[in-house]
Amino acid sequence: MTTPPTRALLRAALATLALSTVTLGGASAAFAAPGDNGDVKVHRENTPDNSQANEPQVGCTFKFSAFNFVGVPTVQWNIVAQPSRPGDPSFGNGSITLDATGYGFTGPVSGVPSGMYKVEWTWANMNGAPKSKVFRVHCPDGPNNNGGNNNGGNGNGGGHGHGRPPHGPVGAGGGGSAQLAAEDSSAFGVGAAVAAGLAGTAGLVLIRRSRRRAHGAA
Repeated sequence: MTTPPTRALLRAALATLALSTVTLGGASAAFAAPGDNGDVKVHRENTPDNSQANEPQVGCTFKFSAFNFVGVPTVQWNIVAQPSRPGDPSFGNGSITLDATGYGFTGPVSGVPSGMYKVEWTWANMNGAPKSKVFRVHCPDGPNNNGGNNNGGNGNGGGHGHGRPPHGPVGAGGGGSAQLAAEDSSAFGVGAAVAAGLAGTAGLVLIRRSRRRAHGAA
């Protein structure tokens, strides 16, 4: 049986790798549904609503702003203690009405005791699990651990702690903590990066095989 020339095998391997890269690069855009590129920022009380900054350390009163939920009319948000467990109560929830660019914001949210929390957000016809951000509330003069009534602009809170305080480890002060960054699930691209790495590995295998055949190896 005639062995294909080394150059032909190399060209085939490179072509396969290039095609895989192009396909994977366009996959996220092809399958992106309305709202998939959206993000919710946690803001301190006096932060401008249109600020793109996320502030994971807030005081007794804070708020949320939504960005880039193009094609989505509203986003629903819900605050739970962190780490969360099945059956945990809500410490506040509501909705954000969005404009044509997918931008919107809540009014002031208050009545949440000091502790670590996670805000999750969902919208109609979304793909996958809710996205979330972890943040810490510093409110030494706030309510007791019975939760509170949290009014969030376009949505009414009504969160009740039922006597159970926030639990779990507390992040470092100042600019946030590693836990806050690690548990921010709003970032994209991890799956695409892994798939691209697999495609690159396949290309290297083809190139190595072509070299072995060129030297008469089995």
